Amino acid sequence: MSVQTTSKKFVMLIMKGEIALEDIIALKEIINSFIEMEQFLFVIDFSEVAHINVSGIEYLNERKERVRSLGGDIKIIGANDYVRNLFVYAGYWGEFDFFANEEEAVRAFNSLI
Repeated sequence: MSVQTTSKKFVMLIMKGEIALEDIIALKEIINSFIEMEQFLFVIDFSEVAHINVSGIEYLNERKERVRSLGGDIKIIGANDYVRNLFVYAGYWGEFDFFANEEEAVRAFNSLI
């Protein structure tokens, strides 16, 4: 996982490989640290993710709910069909906005900026 701040408006988080529950817990803490710095807009890149532990999706949803309560959001880009289906299986389909690329996700933030 890597963190990249591409502008002062949003934070890009890049996930790679097999995402275990521990990785999602670490991601949750990273998001918490940005919330403390009053950063509430996140794009999470799943382009290079092969699998995500479905239990971890609940933690990710908790962070999404938190940032939305603060006027922000979490957008997901690059998720393949398999990863998207894991969100369905976990019961969180429709809870997240999925986009093909960073440009589309950032454009979706326009109503929040």
